[in-house]
Amino acid sequence: MAQQATKGINSSLEKEAWDLYEVGASDEVINLAKQNLNNHYLQHLAYLASYELNGKLIDPSPKGISPLSPIVEALINFNAGIYKEAASQVSLYFQSQQALICHGIISLSIKIFFRSENYAEAKDVLTLYKKKFNDASFLKEEMIATYHLRKYEEVIKSFRENIKKLNDVEIHKIVGMSLLFLDRHKEANIIFENIPGRVKLPSFEEKRDAYSAVFSNISNLESRSKDLTMRELEDMGFAYLFHGEYEKAEKTFLSITSKLKSSLCNV
Repeated sequence: MAQQATKGINSSLEKEAWDLYEVGASDEVINLAKQNLNNHYLQHLAYLASYELNGKLIDPSPKGISPLSPIVEALINFNAGIYKEAASQVSLYFQSQQALICHGIISLSIKIFFRSENYAEAKDVLTLYKKKFNDASFLKEEMIATYHLRKYEEVIKSFRENIKKLNDVEIHKIVGMSLLFLDRHKEANIIFENIPGRVKLPSFEEKRDAYSAVFSNISNLESRSKDLTMRELEDMGFAYLFHGEYEKAEKTFLSITSKLKSSLCNV
């Protein structure tokens, strides 16, 4: 089905529906689709709009072929936990020169690419969106993708250029880790000292001492890692960090991020 979805919008009604979807008027898109049950494009767009509005899929899924077929199929596969196939469908959608782009489409695509760990494709899609709209609303996601691609200098450059927009715990941690991987320890120390909401400690050496008790008990914490609280995980991450175990610190901080995302999102 998706391979045939290459035609663009072909009616003023479809254009009207897309314009509504683009500005977040999901209810109006859904109403238009109810009035035009034989229009596959409107049914597909309403399916996406309903997901964006309610955070869950409607049943049954829409039939037929339209330019949005790959994205619809990607959403269905994503919801079923088939993440690699979902990412392949998103890639197929963007291969078309007639692929339509808006905030909702990009947001869903990035969610799928991140879950499937397709960070290079996520970065490409974000660049495409930024060039078209001159919009930095996905700046955080762009930095996360860049970090996972191990482009640490680019992460640091973006952070410096947008520091007022990125007062975020997750971003501070990946910037700090980027500096560590570049052996810029003093700069990393400053970043970790200033993580939003975290109490400052006077020096790297004193931090090492402060987390020495946690580090001495690290084997026990590792054996219980699946059952640790967020605070215990964070303490373990900083214990690794201040004792030079940077790879383990990174893995621990990323696991915290993953758990936070799971608690905020049902999919």
